[in-house]
Amino acid sequence: MIKNKLFVLGLGLVINTILADEVNLKGKDGFNLYGDFVEANVTSNKGVLMLHQCNADRSMYEDLAASLAKSGISSMSLDFRGYGDSTTDEVSFAAIRSKATSREHYMEMTNKVGIGAHRSDDVEIAYQYLLKKLGNHGNISLIGASCGGGQSIILAQKHKPESFIFFSSGMNQATIDQFKKVSDVPALIIVSQGDEYTFKSSNRIFLDAENQQSRLISYKGDAHGFPLFKQDPNLKAVMVEWFKLNFSTTGS
Repeated sequence: MIKNKLFVLGLGLVINTILADEVNLKGKDGFNLYGDFVEANVTSNKGVLMLHQCNADRSMYEDLAASLAKSGISSMSLDFRGYGDSTTDEVSFAAIRSKATSREHYMEMTNKVGIGAHRSDDVEIAYQYLLKKLGNHGNISLIGASCGGGQSIILAQKHKPESFIFFSSGMNQATIDQFKKVSDVPALIIVSQGDEYTFKSSNRIFLDAENQQSRLISYKGDAHGFPLFKQDPNLKAVMVEWFKLNFSTTGS
């Protein structure tokens, strides 16, 4: 089922509204997954799959999706299983977190319902939905915030993207090793210096990046992901410009 909703984009004194399709996808096991598809304002085969951080949900990308649409780029954002609208009474990180009496208890409850186990499969389903909307020759870039960055690298092993944005994406050694296989893809790496684990792994990703267009943007402080939009009001425009510059010149 698809529902229409509006994203509101404020540009100075001018308010623009962007129509989004709220999409209900099905996981391989029939679990209800929810996302937003926002179509470009012109005919285009360019799209961005947007994967949120694991203390947020897909709504963190509403402003970015609206700006991308106005720049001729479609987008698809997904609520990971257990977040936002992709929840049930049992499969909900927020509910589990409120009931957990310890970290061990928290991990026991999440493992019991298998919340993390389906994530890469669910991302694949969202990718295929976006590809279908763009047409057979769709060009797709990826943005992943925090844990979403690792998921974008997993997806890239199967479907090489046009470009990456890693948005406060802390990564372990296994994920860094996976990135090396797609390090020729241009990557924009965004991180705060005080976000220590993420800053350390982001620098390793940057050093491993083979594409000469790859960039590292670092901020003072310890803001992680979404709060950086408030810290730097120009960040959204930087992301849009990055995607625009790093799509193939072939295609519409």
